[in-house]
Amino acid sequence: MRQAVQGGASGGRLGAVWWWALVGVACVLALAALVYLKRPAPIVETVTTVARQPAPVATPIIFSPQLPEHDADVEQAGDRIAEVEVYLKKRQSVAALAALTRARHATTRALEARQRKGSRPDALASALRELDSVQRAIERGAYEDAHRQLVALDKNLDHLDF
Repeated sequence: MRQAVQGGASGGRLGAVWWWALVGVACVLALAALVYLKRPAPIVETVTTVARQPAPVATPIIFSPQLPEHDADVEQAGDRIAEVEVYLKKRQSVAALAALTRARHATTRALEARQRKGSRPDALASALRELDSVQRAIERGAYEDAHRQLVALDKNLDHLDF
């Protein structure tokens, strides 16, 4: 019997420990709830912005450049001169001289057409003289000289005033 009394006394202590543990947990939960409820509410801000005004539309500028009239013979001469330049870079003097002859014919046609219109043929006559000089340079093997002259001549043909 004594054992039963001892078991009952230790069971009372164990029950008291459990009771105090439950009270402690309840206090912690109550404290956590209190802290949560006392927390300040989140601040919600509403920001309004001023609507952006579109930039004023600029007035378009109408520009029509005064381009020279198209002259197929001068363009053909320029193309043949470029062809001569390519052949000179490859050191192909026979092909360069043939292309130079075609350039000379196109320049002569352009010169004659201008003379019929009554325009000044000065630039084209000068181009023909330059082509003769280029031919002499090619014939004597001075390819760099001929190339330099052709580049200058090609630029002059690009800027001919019609």
